[in-house]
Amino acid sequence: MVAASMGSFLSAKAVANDDITWGVNSAPPFHIYDGEYKDAGVCDALVSAFQQELPQNIHNIRKLPSKRITMIMKRSKNLCFPCVIKNSPYNDTFLYSDTTHKYAPHGVITNRDTAQYITAKYGYPVRFEELAKDTDLRFGQPDERRYGKLQPFIDDYLLNSSNFSFISGQKSHVSVLAMILNDRIDYTVDYEMIKTYYQRTHDDGAKLSFIPIAEYDGQVIEGAVGCTRNEWGKRTIETLNSAISSVQSNSEFQRALDRWLGPNRPR
Repeated sequence: MVAASMGSFLSAKAVANDDITWGVNSAPPFHIYDGEYKDAGVCDALVSAFQQELPQNIHNIRKLPSKRITMIMKRSKNLCFPCVIKNSPYNDTFLYSDTTHKYAPHGVITNRDTAQYITAKYGYPVRFEELAKDTDLRFGQPDERRYGKLQPFIDDYLLNSSNFSFISGQKSHVSVLAMILNDRIDYTVDYEMIKTYYQRTHDDGAKLSFIPIAEYDGQVIEGAVGCTRNEWGKRTIETLNSAISSVQSNSEFQRALDRWLGPNRPR
């Protein structure tokens, strides 16, 4: 049972123990609201797999901006956010499920000509700390994106400089790629699947290039579900964990992972 209404959140005591409330936001290819790949994002498939594997639970889906999802959870309202980075320091108030899937870390996304310049000067994989010091290149950081061990380099060398742009608005992580191709900025940092989505939905996407980052060499990102840190969240995480093995084998979820992460994705 899926409820997409935007009514007010109920208190923990008022919600049945078997309800699972999902907070989703428009962030392709994690969640895709429209177009050819509507409802076929990685996280769309993850939520659908949990619905299939936990039919005894009522699954409520609420479409919300990511900032509001985080705010609601920090206020101890009942909500789960699929496809978060497990044990991320940026969401240290969440309760995390076991690992649901794995994917490669961020890389540099730029146009083909700039990619040649970057790799010639800073290597392949690119040494990001050195790249961040390059005052001839303009960097764009989408709203809500944080970069873990790379963030200090951005804060030290790019933030508050004339070659830094903060990109806000819905689907900012996709809009920034259009800005690269329109020569408004030179590069950004994101997952390769963001480039893949852009290439499949825009005619000029083939002009984009992805460069792995040396500081992330050998690392793998673990995805998980994050739930509110309260009694409801504890029960819900236990329920989700009981189904994760089956979810990982779910054919729909596996197809979504292959579609956006590729068949050679981390496993």
